[in-house]
Amino acid sequence: MGKENIRFFAAWIILGKVFATFSSDPEHTTVNAYVNSTATPPALPTTTEWIRDYAGIVSKFSLRTADIPDDDMCYLVAGRPESIQECEFNPGMQTFVIIHGWTVTGMFESWVPKLVSALYEREPGANVIVVDWLTRANQHYTTSAAYTKLVGRDVAKFVTWIQKELHLSWEKIHLLGYSLGAHVAGIAGDLTDHKISRITGLDPAGPTFEHAEDQDTLSRDDAQFVDVLHTNTRGSPGRSIGIQKAVGHIDIYPNGGTFQPGCNIQNTLMGIALEGIKGLQMFHYQVKMHLFSKDSLSFTEQPIKVSLYGTHGEKEDIPHVLPVMNANTTLSFLITTDMDMGDLMMVKLRWEKDAIISWSDWWGSSRFHVRKLRIKSGETQSKIIFSAKEAEFADLLRGGEAAVFVKSKEDNMSRKEKLMHKMKTQGSLFAHNA
Repeated sequence: MGKENIRFFAAWIILGKVFATFSSDPEHTTVNAYVNSTATPPALPTTTEWIRDYAGIVSKFSLRTADIPDDDMCYLVAGRPESIQECEFNPGMQTFVIIHGWTVTGMFESWVPKLVSALYEREPGANVIVVDWLTRANQHYTTSAAYTKLVGRDVAKFVTWIQKELHLSWEKIHLLGYSLGAHVAGIAGDLTDHKISRITGLDPAGPTFEHAEDQDTLSRDDAQFVDVLHTNTRGSPGRSIGIQKAVGHIDIYPNGGTFQPGCNIQNTLMGIALEGIKGLQMFHYQVKMHLFSKDSLSFTEQPIKVSLYGTHGEKEDIPHVLPVMNANTTLSFLITTDMDMGDLMMVKLRWEKDAIISWSDWWGSSRFHVRKLRIKSGETQSKIIFSAKEAEFADLLRGGEAAVFVKSKEDNMSRKEKLMHKMKTQGSLFAHNA
């Protein structure tokens, strides 16, 4: 999902409030908008008792914050009212629930934190919840597609629980789902005992859903207002990445809905899905690091090499290009390897010299300091912190020796507790904006 599409989606989410008045129109509204851009699980139960069975929930629900939109720091747990207070949920404000789609890497796609930030920019003080169903979404496409029924049940249970617990206004609950996540949202809306105010479907998935029954897919009956953006409908019905038929009160098709510049990767991913190959058996690691420097350094398209050392093997000099390296910013990038490393124990980063001669090679600095790496495995979902081996910081020098990091004793729970303490004593950004 390209950057321009994120902006368009976020703008549409807010703009859609105007169109919501059309939801009472008995005639279906389809908008074919040519917007120029630059860029089988068990059957569902028929009784109502299941919706209060929170023990069966597998999906996770994290309340993201405006200041840390890209990480799950606090989980809301159905049946545990204390988690609402711990996460500082604001019951008087709009609640957005974001649901991701199918994933090859087993990780959140980059659009998720961007959408979180966009929603907070437009609705300060809101609650933005991200649904994590990565373990079910990281399967063969057809398997993950079938899991949407179970994930939809999870979402329906969670939404119903938190609404009753806090007496939330149904008018302030808005589900947003992308690809398979759009159908999860629809199934959840169909299962709740009260109609959700709004569901936004972002390019609902096409394969296995184009000719499905309404109760198994996103449809206009799933909320008071259902608005849908179709952005990748090229191909024959049932084989296009996005669903082609109109499924909402309003359906909009940017550029005719067939193709959006900058989203070619989706064709590759869906090709893998339709062929039944689970990600070509590559293993994925998401790396996060903060670059410190007293100088105002800025570089683009910089080559690095990453070496991974684990209990089952090692892989050295994995090439990667960082689109941008700026001083005092946090970078996040994905490393892929064909080997199972087991438990990672050590990581080395080497900043290569690029082919372009920079003036900083003649004078100035080409050195960043890195205190630690945070690495998440797409396959196991484990999160590990690596600290600089020799000192508090490791030097990342262009053309220099590799910076070495070893597995740290620091755990993620202590980091979470520190953040929660900071939020309680200083307040969070979104709370200040409320």
